[in-house]
Amino acid sequence: MLRLIDVNCRIGAGPADREGSIRTKEALLSLMDDFHVEKAVVFHTVSQYSDAVLGNELLLQETENDPRFLRQWAVQPALWELYPRPDEWLAQMKENGVCSVRLFPKQYGHSLRRYACGDLLDALAECRVPAFISLDQLASWDALYDLCQDYPANRFVLCSPGYRCLRYLVPILESCSNLFVETSNLLMHDGLSDLCRHGLGGRLLFGSGAPEASLAAAASQLLLSDLAEEEKQIIAANNAEKLLSEVAL
Repeated sequence: MLRLIDVNCRIGAGPADREGSIRTKEALLSLMDDFHVEKAVVFHTVSQYSDAVLGNELLLQETENDPRFLRQWAVQPALWELYPRPDEWLAQMKENGVCSVRLFPKQYGHSLRRYACGDLLDALAECRVPAFISLDQLASWDALYDLCQDYPANRFVLCSPGYRCLRYLVPILESCSNLFVETSNLLMHDGLSDLCRHGLGGRLLFGSGAPEASLAAAASQLLLSDLAEEEKQIIAANNAEKLLSEVAL
């Protein structure tokens, strides 16, 4: 049986939850148990939709003393006293066992260019902290390429790349060795197999997008692929473990 580490999970009630939606830590753990997910990288809903700092605080409270949750904070560039300076972000992350960050530039209305975000991303690069960002937070595929090129020392993880994206994604992966891809909706015929066959399997990280997306669908996509078991395990957990093990806070 594959060891699974899910690198794309959210905790906390969402803005459009329906009856039966997963809102609590206990419900998320139960879902993880159903699909034998060993650990999950989690950020808080409030960090995405309302307030990054408050959401980060709530994440600490809701994941306290549970080693199956790998904490991910939302971070933003400093603006006066509204948000921490890069050194403050890193000190707080070290103190609270946070192993990665999430960027929401579209949601919070800031640029990722050096004039706005350079100090923050340089500080993350120095500590090898990976920065996760979903495609819907970027203006275009060209913006993803520019981000990777502007910050070659950073490690970026693209989340939810979407359907039929290979013509955009593959040239960026081949040009930018600092880009990794989370697999939750990387949905195309033999997509995982093709990426592995062309030497890109080492930059694929298993993720589900739960609870907004289906963990069952994400797991099935990997487990039922025609990859060898060794290749499946690399995507299922090994790549994520290696990436997070190199964080030096």
